[in-house]
Amino acid sequence: MRTSIITCAAALLLSTVAYAAEPGVTDTEIKVGDVNIMTGPAAFVGKGFALGSKIAAAEINAAGGINGRKLTVITEDDGYIPARSFQALTKLIEVDGIFALNGTSGTANVLAMMPLITEHNLPTVVTEAPAKLVYTPVRPSVFTFGANYEDAFYAQLKYIHDNMEGKDAVYGILRQDDDFGKDVEAGFNRAVKEFGGKAAVRVAFKKGTTNFSAEMAQMKQAGVTVLANGGIFAGAANILAEARKLDMKIQSAGVWSEGIPASAALSAPAGYDFMVADYVSLVGPANDKFKVLAKKFVTDDELSNISRYTYVAYIGLKTLAEGMRQCGKELTRTCTIEKLRGLKNFETGGLSAPISFDNPLQLSGTAVGVYQFDTKANAFKALSEFKQY
Repeated sequence: MRTSIITCAAALLLSTVAYAAEPGVTDTEIKVGDVNIMTGPAAFVGKGFALGSKIAAAEINAAGGINGRKLTVITEDDGYIPARSFQALTKLIEVDGIFALNGTSGTANVLAMMPLITEHNLPTVVTEAPAKLVYTPVRPSVFTFGANYEDAFYAQLKYIHDNMEGKDAVYGILRQDDDFGKDVEAGFNRAVKEFGGKAAVRVAFKKGTTNFSAEMAQMKQAGVTVLANGGIFAGAANILAEARKLDMKIQSAGVWSEGIPASAALSAPAGYDFMVADYVSLVGPANDKFKVLAKKFVTDDELSNISRYTYVAYIGLKTLAEGMRQCGKELTRTCTIEKLRGLKNFETGGLSAPISFDNPLQLSGTAVGVYQFDTKANAFKALSEFKQY
């Protein structure tokens, strides 16, 4: 009997040691990492995202945590530089000992981190950069939430074609000369081919370009009436400002980054009621309800900084937490990945379409809604509900 007791005790000790070795998990805490843009011109993106993580973690912890464990989010700044993204994730893994990853910055940034994510079998939900390059090929531990730029631009151009501009519309595209820009142009090409539209001019520009006078002069000369504006932040605003100088009468479709207050404030002076498509809700009852929740956990100043990046972070962390919750007390990365892979119709409170990762691409939330900025009201309005494109 003494031998049996010793054997059982040894087996228990071995299982405890094995379990304790799981990174980022203790009896009382789970550590989740966030690599984001916290400094530089695009810092408001990362700060908005970090706010969403903060709200999700606070809500989860206030409800008792994940099977009794407190959720802790550790944020590292990458300044939107891929090499720094790799360094930041290295620090989160080797120094902080995170269990999973929620914040992943831009497309090039998450791709730079992918070798580390794969090597460590790190449960990761990508919500900021849902590009095809992220989920093709599929990485077993990576789950992608959101539509791609191709679908987003197609959705806007389709809405414009069906409801604003008819068969005589003249289409033009101005986009970055990189993979992001290629995705924008893919949506543009898909739209004009389907509508039989006149694609008058296609122009690519270097990332970081600020002066678009020559490019917009080309658009004006070609008679463009529908513009696929592939600029981001100040770039998008400068493009619209040049269009206004030339007194162009255009409908403008833009990147979802232009759906945040900071970007809208830059573009508003041009006076165009520009459009964006997004896989998260920008206005409506779900957003109002979220802000009521947020008031419990953030300051008034932070509340004013809520943006679409706040919503994607909140959804991403809540999704990760659900996968962890389904694993029970014996939480492991392998179990979390398995549970996320089986996730179906996980509700986000109306902030997006329900999330289901039970598909070969481990991709969800791809339905988009179309929105338009009303310059007179200084606010966005919804033009369509979430729809699959």
